[in-house]
Amino acid sequence: MAKYITKDSKPGKGIEKDAPEKRRFFLFFEVFFGKLTKLIGLNFMYFVCLLPLILGVYYSVIVNSLIETPGDILRYPPIVFTPSLLGTVLLALSVFITGPATAGFTYVIRNMQRREHTWIMSDFFEHFKKNFKQGIIMSIIDIAVCMVLYVALMFYLYIMPVDAPEMGTLIPMMGAMFVGAVSIVFLWAHFYIYTMMVTFKLDFGKLFKNSLIFAIAKLPLNILITLFLGLIAGGLIYTLTITGIIAGIFIPVIFFSLTGFIIVFSTYPTIDKVMLQKVNKRVLNTRG
Repeated sequence: MAKYITKDSKPGKGIEKDAPEKRRFFLFFEVFFGKLTKLIGLNFMYFVCLLPLILGVYYSVIVNSLIETPGDILRYPPIVFTPSLLGTVLLALSVFITGPATAGFTYVIRNMQRREHTWIMSDFFEHFKKNFKQGIIMSIIDIAVCMVLYVALMFYLYIMPVDAPEMGTLIPMMGAMFVGAVSIVFLWAHFYIYTMMVTFKLDFGKLFKNSLIFAIAKLPLNILITLFLGLIAGGLIYTLTITGIIAGIFIPVIFFSLTGFIIVFSTYPTIDKVMLQKVNKRVLNTRG
């Protein structure tokens, strides 16, 4: 049986030990709206930390105007990455901020959903520092994997059909579907990895391995979470086609806290049952 060592939580007033547990559907809204003010503050802090990444992608991506011609839609990708100096510098800077900031962000949300006391700013930056090394590793992996997956997808969807028409459409489509499946599993692993990072003392290999196991083993849950996140993202994109004002307010105010809270609230019971309860049981057996 695998052994897990937990990281310490901040002491403070939390839920009473013998308090009855509510159904998680109702508990979600109770905790979310009860902590709404703090979630807005947390969202703004996290948004500021993500600005180098957001701006780095913005300055490194060009929308391909050639797709406006109907006959060229399958020949040219909708977006292309360019070696922009400013974009490259911002992306390099984001490596040292995004991962550690996500760890601090996740720690605060994890404590909220556990109904434990948490200080937004101090806990955020404390766990930014505590998880700095693993956060940077995760940032590097994220950027590298996203670039590889993007190049692979563009190859199967746009380059292979033009340069190797003799291959037909089946092989490129199968290749694109495989890249899509890998991308989805990689996304699902992120539902778990940062919560485990701020909860357990695990080396990065075990951390990543466990997150991939959860990504596959909890398939129905991960699909459900993805659907909710897709609805939120889709609604946000739809508002952009009408007016950018709503999106411009929603993103820095509550978007990240809302999606992060959905993910952590939905996945934490699995982590608690599979990993954390083993720790508690081992401690009780040792004391007994």
